[in-house]
Amino acid sequence: MSDSDDDWFNKDENEIVQNLQQQVKQLEKQEQHEEHIVVTQRPNDYIKQLSLDNSNEPSSTARFGTGDLPNALKMQPLDMFFYFMTDARDLFANQLRANDSQKRLLQYVEVVTRLCQMELGGFDDELVSGFANQIGLLNQMKVFAVRLFTPPSKGILDDESEQLLRNIKWLLLRAHKLGVLGKLGYELIEHFKTQLAQCQLPHLLEHPLCVEFAQELAVLPTVNNLKDEIYPKLDELQRSDPDDVANVAASDSRPQDAAGYISWQRQLLREDFALPLREFVKTIRDKTKVEALINNHLVRPNTRLILNPEFADAEKNNLIFVNISPTVKLDVKYMQSFKNGALLCFTTSYDFDNLILATVGYTSLDMMKKGYLSVEIIKQYNIGKIYDIPLIMFETPVFFEPYLRVHNYLTTCSADNFPMRLYIIDGCLEVAGPACIDPGLRLNYNQKLQIQLNASQKVAIDHAFTHEFCLIQGPPGTGKTHLSVELLKVLLDNAAATKTGPIIVLTYTNDSLDKFLLKASEHTDSIIRFGSQSRLPEIAKYNVQTMVDDQLVPPRLKRLWWLIKCEYKDKFERLQTLYANFDGSQDDYVQIQKAQKDLQLVTEKRNTLRIIFQYYVARNKALLAMTTSCGARLNYLFRLLKSKCLIFEEAAETAETHVLACLTPHTEHVILVGDHKQLQPYTGSYTHQGLQISLFERLIVNGFPVAVLDMQYRMRPCIAELLVPIFYDALANSESVKAYDNVRGMAANMYFVNHKEPEEQLTDMSFVNKHEALKLVELLRALRKYYMLGSHIVILSPYNAQVEYIKLLLPKKEKNNTLVATVDSYQGLEANIVLLSLVRSNAAGQIGFLRLPNRVCVALSRARWGLYMIGNMETLQRGNHELWGAINSKLEAANAIGEEFPLTEEQKVSKTKNKKNK
Repeated sequence: MSDSDDDWFNKDENEIVQNLQQQVKQLEKQEQHEEHIVVTQRPNDYIKQLSLDNSNEPSSTARFGTGDLPNALKMQPLDMFFYFMTDARDLFANQLRANDSQKRLLQYVEVVTRLCQMELGGFDDELVSGFANQIGLLNQMKVFAVRLFTPPSKGILDDESEQLLRNIKWLLLRAHKLGVLGKLGYELIEHFKTQLAQCQLPHLLEHPLCVEFAQELAVLPTVNNLKDEIYPKLDELQRSDPDDVANVAASDSRPQDAAGYISWQRQLLREDFALPLREFVKTIRDKTKVEALINNHLVRPNTRLILNPEFADAEKNNLIFVNISPTVKLDVKYMQSFKNGALLCFTTSYDFDNLILATVGYTSLDMMKKGYLSVEIIKQYNIGKIYDIPLIMFETPVFFEPYLRVHNYLTTCSADNFPMRLYIIDGCLEVAGPACIDPGLRLNYNQKLQIQLNASQKVAIDHAFTHEFCLIQGPPGTGKTHLSVELLKVLLDNAAATKTGPIIVLTYTNDSLDKFLLKASEHTDSIIRFGSQSRLPEIAKYNVQTMVDDQLVPPRLKRLWWLIKCEYKDKFERLQTLYANFDGSQDDYVQIQKAQKDLQLVTEKRNTLRIIFQYYVARNKALLAMTTSCGARLNYLFRLLKSKCLIFEEAAETAETHVLACLTPHTEHVILVGDHKQLQPYTGSYTHQGLQISLFERLIVNGFPVAVLDMQYRMRPCIAELLVPIFYDALANSESVKAYDNVRGMAANMYFVNHKEPEEQLTDMSFVNKHEALKLVELLRALRKYYMLGSHIVILSPYNAQVEYIKLLLPKKEKNNTLVATVDSYQGLEANIVLLSLVRSNAAGQIGFLRLPNRVCVALSRARWGLYMIGNMETLQRGNHELWGAINSKLEAANAIGEEFPLTEEQKVSKTKNKKNK
C-alpha cells in the first residue's frame, strides 16, 4: 500500500503519528537552510516602504491613550501587570501606527520590557510572544535602527535612544531564548547586524551598548531556537546504548562567560536526570528483569488513565486519574509514596514504541483508597487514544520536581547582571563587603551573644558581615545551625538599617528547614514558610497556606485569578473534546499536542498567581523559609520582594544549580553554611563525579576564603578522635563532652566488632547482613535495661535493605520505640548511643557507599555518649585502604576492636542466665 495522504485512514494510528514526527523533522531541517533576504534599499526609501507596510496593518480603536502608557510606567511592576492583563484592550494589538512618534514607541517598548522582565511563569512566553509577533512594532524598530545608524544621524546615543536600544536588545535575546521569535524577528536581528556592520559613525560603534549588542548578535543563529526542555523524548529513550547519547557532563571545560556557564549547568542538570531514566528504560526493553521490577513495584502493568466524567465541574487536581491497580486493592501507604510533582511514564508495551508523560498532583485520601492517583498529562509520543487502555507505568528513577523547577529557571534566566558572577564564574578570591551593609555602619550585636560564642564562632560572625559571598564550614557537632540562627538574629536586629528586605533562609530538606525554624522562632514570629507543610505542630502556624488574607489582595489580582480560572476550564474542555473526537488523523494529533501545551501554560499561570497572592503576605514578613527546589520556583517572588540577603543551610549538600536558581539581580549578601566533608549533593547518576561537587566545595577547593568552626559539642572525645586527621585537621572538644558519664552496661564507650559473615545481595541491588542485624538487636536488648527511653538509642546502616531487615527483627515493643534509619537520612541529627551496621562483607573488597569518605564521616559522627559498630574490617580495608586502614589503626590504638561487644561483667552474667533459661 502507498504512503500517500489519501490512504491515511487505512493505517494504524500510532504509525500515522510516527510518520508525522518524521515529516516535522524534515520540515525543521528545510527551514534551517532557507535563505534570508537582506534589504539593500537607500535609508529614506526603506523607511518609506516600512511606513507603507505599517499603514497596511489592520487598525482598531482599542488603543491605550496618550496618557495611559506614561501613567502605567509610574506604577509598581505588579500593579502594571494587573492593569494590562485585566484591561479589555489588548496590549499587543494595534498599539503602534506608522505615524506614531518615537516617544510613544519608547514608552510602549519600555512597558513591554518591564512586563517581560518580571519573568512570571506561564505569562512569560505569552508576553514575549506578544512582542515578537507584532509586525508593526518590528517594522518600527527597523525604522529606529535605520535612523540611528545611518546618515544624517549625528551618531550619538541620547538617553532615550540608548534606553530604547537596550530594551530592543533585551527583548530580541529573550524571545530567542524562549523559542518564540519567528521569521520576522530573525529578520530584525539580521537587520540590526547589517546596520551595525555598515555603520560609519565612530561614536556609535565605540559605545559599550553597541559593542555588546554586536557581540551578542554575532553568535545568534538565524533560525528559530527551540526552547530547551527537561522532559524526556521517546527517541532519546529508545537509544540502544544510553551512554552513547551526547553528554555535556563528560566535558571538563567550565565556560567563563555567564551565558555559556548557565547553559552548561542546565545541560549538566538535564543529563543527571536523564541518564538513570535511559538506563531504566533499557532494562525494561531487555525484558529479562521485568518480573523482578514488577515484584519490587518499580513497574506497574495494567494501569489505566481515566477521565473524570464530571470534569466540567471538577477542580484541576481531579480531572484525570490513573487507576494503578484495577483488579487488586493497594495499600494506601504505597499510594502515598507517589509525591506531588513525580513524573510517571506510560507505554503500551515493553518494546517502548510509544510514551505518555504525566505528573502526579494532589489526590484526596478517599481517591487513594480506591487506587486512584490524580495526574496531569504533559506529553505523548506515537500514541493518540490514551484513555481506558491497558498501560505499563513506572516513575522516573529520580524525583522529577526539583529538576524541573531548577531547569525551568536556568532555561529562562538572563545572563545580564548575573548575581555574584565575580566569585561563581570568574573565580575571584578577594571578596568585597556586602553592599547592603555600609562600611561605616555599626551593627547592633547583642552583648549576651558575644559571651555565648566561642572564638571560631565569633570569627565566623565577623566573616559573614564583611564578605558579600561568605562560606562557613562547620564539622560535626560544632553548632552550624546554632550559628546560622545567631547570624539571622543579628541580621533581623539590623534589618531597618541595612534595608535588606525579608531575609531568605534555604535548606536542602524539609526536615532541616523545620529544625532551623524551630530555633529561629524563639527570636521572631515574623516568619512565613513556603513549600510542603511542616510536620511539626509548632511550625505549622507559619505555613503560607494559612496566611493568605483576602483583604490584602488588590481587586485586579482577584479579577485576573477569575479570568485565568475560566481560561483553564476552556482549555481543558477543548483538550477533552479533541480526545473524544480523535480519529487517528495527523491533523487531530497535532491539535492535541498544541492543546496540551496550551493547558500546561495556563496551569503555570495559575501556579504563578497563587504565589502572587502569597507575595502580599510575604512582603510584610522578616523571614522567608523554604527548600532550595522551592526557591527555584519562587525566584520571581524574590525579585518582587527585592530581597538582598540569602542564607543557605546545608550548603555542601546543595547542588550548584540549586544555589544559582535562588539568586536574583537584587542579591547583595549570600551566606553558605555547611560541611563538604559530610554528605555531598544528591545526584541521579554517579557516572559523572563532577555533579556531586557543590558550589560550596568547589569554591573551598579553589582557595576561596572560608571561616571554619573548630570546637565540637556533641561527641565523647574518643569518638571525635576517629575524625582527626582522617577528615579534619583539628577538632577541639568542649568541656561538656569531657564530662559525659560512661555508657551503662558496657565496658567501653566505643567499639568495633569485626566478623567474616557474608553479606547477601537482594534483587533491588541493595544488601543485607543478617549476622550483623542479629548482633545489633541483641545489643539493643541488653542496653534497654539501662536506657528505656527510645530516643536514647538509634540503629543506623548505609543500606535501606538492612534497615528494613533490622526492623523486622525488632521485638514488638521496640518497633515503635527504636529508630532504625539510613546513615544519609540521619545527617544533621544525633543520638546518645548509635549502633552502626556496615553490612558489606565479601572477599572482593566491594564496599559500595563505604568507599566514600563523606558517607563514612557522617556514620562515625552521629553519637554523643557511645558508638558501637559491626562490620568486616578486612573487606572494608580492601575497598578503601587509605580510609579504613587509618580508622582501623585508630581503633587498635584505642583497644576498641574485637570479636564481641564489650559488655560489663554484670551484663555477661545476665546474658548467660538468659541463654540457660532458653
